[in-house]
Amino acid sequence: MSHINKFLLLCLTAIGAAARDDFNVLHHLGGNGQWFQGPAITGISSDVPSGCTIDQAAFLSRHGSRYPDSSAYNQWTNLSSRIHASKLTVLDKRLAFLSTWEPVLDYPDQQIAQISTTGYKELYDMGATYRLRYPDLYAYNTDFTVWSNYYSSSPRVRDSARLFARGFLGPNATELGSIFALNSSDPRSFMNSLAPSDLCPAYADNGGSPQIDIWNSIYLPPIQRRLNRLIRGFQFTQTDVSIIPYLCGFETQIIGSTSPWCSIFTEHEIFQYEYAQDLRYWYGTGLGTDIEKYMMVPVLDGLVQQFVDGPNTTYTNSDGSKFVPPRLIASFSNDGQINQLAAAIGVFDKQSPLPANKILRDRLFVSSNFVTMRGTIGLERLSCAEKVDGDRTYVRIRLNEVVYPVAACQSGPGKSCPLRQYQQLVKKKLKVAGNFSKICNVTNPAIPAGQNSANFFTDVSLPFATLVKP
Repeated sequence: MSHINKFLLLCLTAIGAAARDDFNVLHHLGGNGQWFQGPAITGISSDVPSGCTIDQAAFLSRHGSRYPDSSAYNQWTNLSSRIHASKLTVLDKRLAFLSTWEPVLDYPDQQIAQISTTGYKELYDMGATYRLRYPDLYAYNTDFTVWSNYYSSSPRVRDSARLFARGFLGPNATELGSIFALNSSDPRSFMNSLAPSDLCPAYADNGGSPQIDIWNSIYLPPIQRRLNRLIRGFQFTQTDVSIIPYLCGFETQIIGSTSPWCSIFTEHEIFQYEYAQDLRYWYGTGLGTDIEKYMMVPVLDGLVQQFVDGPNTTYTNSDGSKFVPPRLIASFSNDGQINQLAAAIGVFDKQSPLPANKILRDRLFVSSNFVTMRGTIGLERLSCAEKVDGDRTYVRIRLNEVVYPVAACQSGPGKSCPLRQYQQLVKKKLKVAGNFSKICNVTNPAIPAGQNSANFFTDVSLPFATLVKP
C-alpha cells in the first residue's frame, strides 16, 4: 500500500467507525452529562395504571447543569496551556480545533461551580413539567414548600430548588414558595438531612477505587495511543484522555452547542468511559460499598412513612406549631446522595456486582440514566381500585422519568409495590444497617444517639434549617 493510501486509511479510521444514527454521546457520560429522559429499558409504561390515581409523590433531584468546579477547571487550563506551548499539528480534521482551544468560561472567578444557563432551563422546565404532571397535588396560588441540602461549598443546590420553585409556581413564586435548606454539618442533623454522610466519620467515597483503577488501566491506554498517533508536537497524557468525555459534556451544556471534544472518542470508547462512571458510582457510594450504601435509607424511611400516613396529614413541628406537607415532596441534593438513594430504593438489589476488568453487558445499573445533572429519583403513591393483600395503595419508582420496578416487589398495578410491603423492605434495610452512630464511628457527643430516621419533611422548625425564598 502506498504512503498516500496509508494516510487516507488512517484519516478514515482515526476517530473510529461512524456511530449509529440513534447514538447520542451526551446520553452516555455518567454524572457529567446534562439531563435527558432515560431510555425505556424496563418496558413499563409511565402512564398511571388503569384504576389508579397518584395522590402523593416525592422526588430527590441532583442540582442542574453547572460550570466545572475549580479542580476540573484547573485541569482544563493546564491542558490548554500545554497545547499552546507546543508546536502541534494533527492528522485528522476533527482534532484541528486543538490549536485554538481555550476553556469556555468567560468569567471563571464568578462561574466556577455555579448553575449554568442550561441548568436554569432544566430546572424551570422541570418545575413546569411537574406542575402539569401532578395537577391534583397542588392547589392554585397556595403556599408550597421545597427542601434542599444547604451545601456550603456552593449555592448551586439551593439555587436549583429556587429555580424549580419558580418554574412550578410561576410569577408568584417568591411570595408562595419556601425552601428549607438543611445544614448537614450541624450535629443535630445526624441522619436527618439531605446529605447524611457529612456527619459520618467512617464514610469514605473512594471514587470507585480500586475497581475503577483497574478498568482505567485497561481501556485508557489504547485510546491514548490511538489519539497520540494522530498528533505531532504534543502528546495526551492518560489523565488528559480520561477527561475528554467530561469536557464534551460540560462544554456542550455551557455553550449550548455540541463541543468538538464530543467527536474524539469512538462509540465503543464512550461506552467504555460510561462503564468507568458506573464503577465510580457503584463502588464509590452505591451497592458495591460497605456503609456508604446505607446513608440515604433514613431519608427514604421518613418519606415512606409519609406515604403510609397519607396525603394532607397534619404534623406537629418541634416548636409546637402545625404543618401539613405538600402532596408533592420536592428536594434537591448532589450526585452522591442521588446514588446513595438509588442504592436504597430496591430497584438494583438484584444487580450482580460490576466486574472491574470487563464491561458487564445488559446491566440495569447505568449511571448515565439517573445521575445526570438534574438526575431525579421519584416515588409515587398510587391509590387503586385493585387490592393486593387487602391494600389499595402502592409505590412506584421513576428514575429520570422511567419506571423501574422494585426487584423484590412487583405485585401491584404496573409492577408497582404494595405500600406496606415496600415499607417493610425499607425497614429491613434499616435493620441490616444497624446503629448509625456505631457504623459511622461517631465520637462527637453533640450528635444525638439512636437517630436513624429522617423527619425534616414533617418538621420545618428544626434549628439546622435555613429558610430561602425563590
